[in-house]
Amino acid sequence: MALTNIQDKPIVVGTPIEIDLAVNEIRKVIATLDWISHPYFIAQRFFRSKNGKQYIFPETYAPEKPGSRGYKRLTPDNDFSGMCFFMVGRSSIDYEPNRESFLNYPVSIIFVVNLELIDPVKLNNGLFTRELMSEARRLLTKTQINHDFEYIIKSETDDLQEVFREFRMKDLLSYNRAPMQTWRVELDVKIEEDC
Repeated sequence: MALTNIQDKPIVVGTPIEIDLAVNEIRKVIATLDWISHPYFIAQRFFRSKNGKQYIFPETYAPEKPGSRGYKRLTPDNDFSGMCFFMVGRSSIDYEPNRESFLNYPVSIIFVVNLELIDPVKLNNGLFTRELMSEARRLLTKTQINHDFEYIIKSETDDLQEVFREFRMKDLLSYNRAPMQTWRVELDVKIEEDC
């Protein structure tokens, strides 16, 4: 019997609505980047204690088989050329009586790449993280018009403390040392409320 590599399992999202739908649409666009091998969905914060220390990790719901209730920890992985996942903040609602209501969300996209797996020759000449950041930003900008919702790119950063600001992880310092690189893109997403 052949073993299945769980890391290579396709990401499946049920029937998303509202912000889940918007994030999934953006995720599918980002998945077209040839260096993104693992485009994960929305992460949640999970707390763990180890040796008296508290850690907070990003994890996403990723059942391995029907009926399972598994989660995947979304920390940098040397086996992935590129991974991304999303963090969704608290919504605000634009509501007027007898009109459509709109939901506004701050959405973050966290990218983690292994430059060695993307282009080892280019890495020998220096870091090329900014090229990947630019490519992702151009794709997000170019495809905005294709959606039934709106988003604005607010900012991006490769400051490690900002990229993983919601989390407390023990190996954080190694996450932005070549060949591993990380960055974060901040979006404001506006979507019509489902009736």
